[in-house]
Amino acid sequence: MSGDLALIVGSGFRDLPLAIVARSPAKTPYGAPSSPVLTVEIGGSRVYCLARHGETHAIAPHEINYRANVWALHAHGVRRCVALNAVGAIAPGLLPGDLAVPDQLIDYTWGRAGTFAAPGGPVVHVDFTEPFDPPLRGRIAAAITSSGRTVLRGVYGVTQGPRLETAAEIERLARDGCAMVGMTALPEAALARELDIRYAICALAVNHAAGRAPGGETIPAQIEKVLKTGMERLARVLERLVPDLGREAL
Repeated sequence: MSGDLALIVGSGFRDLPLAIVARSPAKTPYGAPSSPVLTVEIGGSRVYCLARHGETHAIAPHEINYRANVWALHAHGVRRCVALNAVGAIAPGLLPGDLAVPDQLIDYTWGRAGTFAAPGGPVVHVDFTEPFDPPLRGRIAAAITSSGRTVLRGVYGVTQGPRLETAAEIERLARDGCAMVGMTALPEAALARELDIRYAICALAVNHAAGRAPGGETIPAQIEKVLKTGMERLARVLERLVPDLGREAL
């Protein structure tokens, strides 16, 4: 059991071939997490896993209890976290079906509880210059490369959801330097930093962002076409990554 390692899985959770071997219901000072803390088997290794949107994908991005999710993993002794995120592709070099390891974040969300600091308590200023753990990002990139895929990097723009963006909003994100767009990297990454959990993302591009699909194909049609094969690619990466991280001492 890789007891200090966890996965947070998002859209497409049910399409990942994860063998769930145990469920640990969790209570936190911040309420219930999106799912029990699951123990799953990947590549012969067991690792903790939490379903960000719930096991039936019933929780919208802006309604996720990010504090409860991250706290539940912390309470289980997690010190490293690989998050799996579905994103829309903005950068020309990023296509649906590609895997990416974002290196920066821009936050376009609002109203989300983004800190564990209590009202009236000491203010917590975490250094978030580099929002993702560089060594963990490197291990994810190496696993993608060894699975035969090209590694793409770039800025992840985090939007509020649950609606998808307008074409004009995507143009704005592109001008801001975003290579991809999603709805769930924040405040998740910042909360992990507050608890000193090493955190990085392996993102699967499931569609061209709004206004960028050649031929005007709708976003739902793109996602339906890409999700199954994309999750198979992601599974091959995890089969390399999880056992490798399990053998690596912090």
